[in-house]
Amino acid sequence: MAEVLNAPVPVLDEKESSKYVYFHSGSEATYRKVSEKPTGFTSIPTIDIANIDGSLEQRKAIAKEVYAACSDCGFFYIKNTGILDSAMQGVFDLLRRFFALDIETKMDAHVQKNPAIRGYEPMMETRLDPRTKGDIKEAFTMGDCFLEPEQKYTEKTGKTPPAHVTQPQNIWPSNAPWWRQGLYEYYNLVLPVAMKLVKIIALAFDLDDDAFDDIFKFPITGMRPLYYPPTPVDQDSQSVGLGAHSDFSWLTLVLQDNVTALEVLNQDGLWVDAPPQPGTFVCNVGQYLERQSNGKFPATVHRVRNKTGLERYSLPFFLTPDADAEVDVLDCCIGNEGKKFDKTNVGDLYIRRVLPARKKHPTSIKYQDVPEAEWRYDMLLT
Repeated sequence: MAEVLNAPVPVLDEKESSKYVYFHSGSEATYRKVSEKPTGFTSIPTIDIANIDGSLEQRKAIAKEVYAACSDCGFFYIKNTGILDSAMQGVFDLLRRFFALDIETKMDAHVQKNPAIRGYEPMMETRLDPRTKGDIKEAFTMGDCFLEPEQKYTEKTGKTPPAHVTQPQNIWPSNAPWWRQGLYEYYNLVLPVAMKLVKIIALAFDLDDDAFDDIFKFPITGMRPLYYPPTPVDQDSQSVGLGAHSDFSWLTLVLQDNVTALEVLNQDGLWVDAPPQPGTFVCNVGQYLERQSNGKFPATVHRVRNKTGLERYSLPFFLTPDADAEVDVLDCCIGNEGKKFDKTNVGDLYIRRVLPARKKHPTSIKYQDVPEAEWRYDMLLT
């Protein structure tokens, strides 16, 4: 197994540096030493979920495959999701149309105009790998919102939106109303699939399929359309569309176009391709599920390197429990080694990951003198 070190990135010469892989698994950069005797996974399994609405026996069969995939590599494809291929292709037409807009139209919804750190990000806005000049991509982020009617907060929860939330958590370009409409059409297709997987994962732990319902009443969600421009066709590790990281979510479902770029880091510190498969999502464990499983399901590190010379589009959907939920290690996952993670409030941990990654954002600057121990999720809502 490769060694994971939660320590500052070491200063190494070029020869020594090649023996380490660098990534973000929280607010700090960490690194992993490449194994000299590889034993880890070399491919990503595909799971057929055609029977996800079937009998308990059929759903437990899917759960068994999901458990094996999550414990082995933290990644898996799902096929036969119930979402039509035409809908999947249509969303890529939507992404191409948006990212082809003039910069002024897109910047109208710039991420720095939004307290919840959502909206449009131009090229090189983020830098997950400290050895690069920046992530070679454009992005847009939207997600859960108490106030937007498309979210149906009151219908889902039976409650009125919190009184202190006075503005929507999302921001939209005023001259492209079709962008909001199109993204919500897709959002309302993928969210139900993600929620069915929550029940499957409960079954995977030999729990009742409704075991997690109380922490997914109105979950934190994130949908992040991404555009990667053509980059030089070479093996230069500095040409990174999205730097190596593990997802700060519970579960992620990614819709890929037909351009190969996603790479997954195995236990040996070696990169494994996760190429597109038509009609599928590639799914991966996030850090909250890693905590609940006591590390049995790893939040596997991955990155994007578009080495094809072609444009690439992808659309990750991030699912995280309710902001006010408390997440603890499942009893069934505590072995002789004991608990590896403490019980935590979802929203309070969420902001401890989000703000350090956005130090130049107005919300981060606003609270820069507030001790981290006092950070609360509501800081993103006002």
